Formats: sequence, structure tokens, C-alpha cells
Amino acid sequence: MKKHFIDLIKYNDWANQRVLITLEENNVEDKDLLKLYSHVLSAQIIWLNRIKDIPTSPFPLWETYKLRELRSMTEESSRNWLELIENHPNETFEEMINYSNNEGKKFENTMREIITHVTNHSTYHRGQLAIHFRKKDITPPVIDHIVYVRE
Repeated sequence: MKKHFIDLIKYNDWANQRVLITLEENNVEDKDLLKLYSHVLSAQIIWLNRIKDIPTSPFPLWETYKLRELRSMTEESSRNWLELIENHPNETFEEMINYSNNEGKKFENTMREIITHVTNHSTYHRGQLAIHFRKKDITPPVIDHIVYVRE
């Protein structure tokens, strides 16, 4: 199970890096694109903080960050997620995580469910980014999991 989640987080980082490079190479200043990618990273950081039981407030879900901030957030989020999973003492991730959502409503989910959600959430929004790229005549990066595995 641990190897599976390490692989998922590495794939997530690879795909995020490709999106970020596309944003950087095209010097994107479009608010819709930056806001959507900012959301991906903010969500990753918020969920990581929930697992670690530390405040999530510094990262509003729909804040729009600049490219240089997104570079730093991408690298830091990926590094922190990978460290969390690699240093996890168990092979399974079934421990319950208690947290509150942005409205203060309390929930609990397993760490396994949260990691799966984070990677799926990122994939979903990267798909939206690909559509936005095409609308702006920017070729979206190839970010299919199978391409990652082949590399």
C-alpha cells in the first residue's frame, strides 16, 4: 500500500510540474488558469495540514497566486506529501483523520481516503486546465498516468 501511494504522489508531482512548466513557458498571466492551478496546490496543502493537524487558514482554496509563488508551492507541497508517506510508520493508511472543512463542519476519513481524494482532485482540475490551455491556443502538456509510467 505504501508503494502505491508513493507512486501516486510522484505521479501527481510529475503532472503538476508539467502543468507549471507550461504556465511558465507561456508566461501565463490569465487569471482563470492561475486561479485553477492555485486551487490545486492550495487544496493539496490544506489536506496535508489536516492530516498533520495544523491550521489550514493560511491557504484560501480559491486564492490566485503568481507563477513564482506557484513554483515554490508546487515543490514544497510535493516534497511534504512524499515525506509524509515515505516516513509513515505503517504499510496501511487506515488511521482516522479528524478535521473540519472550510465551513467548520467536522468530518473524519482515513488517510487512505484523503490521499486518494487529493490525487483525484488534482487530476480533475488538471483536466480543466487542459481545456483552458486549448482555449488560449496553448498546447496542454501530456499528463496521462500511463505516459508517466512509461518514462
